Amino acid sequence: MKEKFVLGIALFMSGTLLVGIMHLAIALYIPSLEGWTNPPGKFSTVMTEIMGWFPYILSIILMVAGITVLIFHYKKEWQSYLEKWESNKTDEKS
Repeated sequence: MKEKFVLGIALFMSGTLLVGIMHLAIALYIPSLEGWTNPPGKFSTVMTEIMGWFPYILSIILMVAGITVLIFHYKKEWQSYLEKWESNKTDEKS
C-alpha cells in the first residue's frame, strides 16, 4: 500500500516540477520573441519555437497519473476504515 502512495506522490511531484521548468523556459524565451500571430498567441508560438509541447504534455500526464494513483490509494484506505468502523459499531450493539 505504501508503494502506491510513494508512486503517486513521485508522479505528481515530477509532473509539477516539469511544468514549473517549462513555465520558466517560456518566461525566459518570451523577451527574445520577435513576433507572434494572434490566433495561436504568445504561449503557442513559444512552445512551438522551443519545441516544448512534448515535455509540457508529459508533465500534465504525470500529474494526472499521480493524482489518479493517490485517489485509488485513498479510496482503498477509506473503504477499509469504513469496514473497521462498521464492525466496531456492530460489536458495541451486541
